[in-house]
Amino acid sequence: MEEEIKRIAKPILGRLQEHFDRLIPRNLFLVNPDVRLKKVHKTYGSTSVKDNISISFKIVLFEDQYICEYFLDADGYTEHRRYNISTDQTEMLENFEGQFGAAALEDDDMSYEEFTRIRKHNDSVRKLLIKKGFMKK
Repeated sequence: MEEEIKRIAKPILGRLQEHFDRLIPRNLFLVNPDVRLKKVHKTYGSTSVKDNISISFKIVLFEDQYICEYFLDADGYTEHRRYNISTDQTEMLENFEGQFGAAALEDDDMSYEEFTRIRKHNDSVRKLLIKKGFMKK
């Protein structure tokens, strides 16, 4: 027997749309009305060029509250968050360190140990995001 496809109410999707639109000024992310629970969706920003600004997200229903976990990638700057749509609360999740890579990782004052720690951390974050379906291998 197939699992019933769960529709998400339009007011819930509207609140998610508003939240996404506040992330990057002058950049809109379209939340499709056909978004389904427990499925990873991807939307591109209105100002993206060659898809360089995107949000990958998944909505789940937990204890009668809609929770959206998402990964924002804005041309090298990233954020990994959990957003409780019902309460409008946001929680930062594990994310990459050394944003905008080149400048942060070419710091002459950075020790080899710190450089290695950042690389290991970023490798584990990448594996986590791939496992969640927010990034490709």
